[in-house]
Amino acid sequence: MARQTAPRAEGTLLLVNWENPVPFDRPEGLVTQAEIFGDEVVLVNGEGSVNREAGEAAKRMFLAARAEGIGRYKISSAYRSIAYQEKLWQARRRQDPCYGDDPYTNPVKAMPGCMSEHTTGLALDILSENHETANDAYGETPEGRWLAENAHRYGFILRYPEGKEHITGVIYEPWHYRYVGVEAATEIWERGICLEEYLGA
Repeated sequence: MARQTAPRAEGTLLLVNWENPVPFDRPEGLVTQAEIFGDEVVLVNGEGSVNREAGEAAKRMFLAARAEGIGRYKISSAYRSIAYQEKLWQARRRQDPCYGDDPYTNPVKAMPGCMSEHTTGLALDILSENHETANDAYGETPEGRWLAENAHRYGFILRYPEGKEHITGVIYEPWHYRYVGVEAATEIWERGICLEEYLGA
């Protein structure tokens, strides 16, 4: 699984993946989701945290979608502590002791605690009232298609796109969006690349 580690990007471009563990225990700039969002989105856990800048951008995105007649989105997960994420990872490993041994050949859905983007507060799992299951079919719903076509306008990228599994080591996840800022998100979307490629990883 050895690959060259990319130069450490910072801020909203922080790269967290198999070769780049999160460099902190808990990020700065977190607020509760309830501080940011209103009824423009469904919250699974309003007391859960999110990066403030990412949350405010997501709010603008959800309001824009609603204005275009797209059904309400649902944030199923945002910030997760390293400890909580590690529990999810270990549960997968108990089910399959080989899970994650060769992710570039057999991509995963769950990442180890210090290698998950959710520990940054910049990642959101976004589903909808009409489709609450995190699966490939979500990408074909009106909500999933709208995000794929418009999220970059608000600084978000589809973090684990189809066809990039050999680079990310993660399955196609049409619900997992990562805030990187409008400039980077727009270039990533226009070029059809993933974050690793954008940062030269």
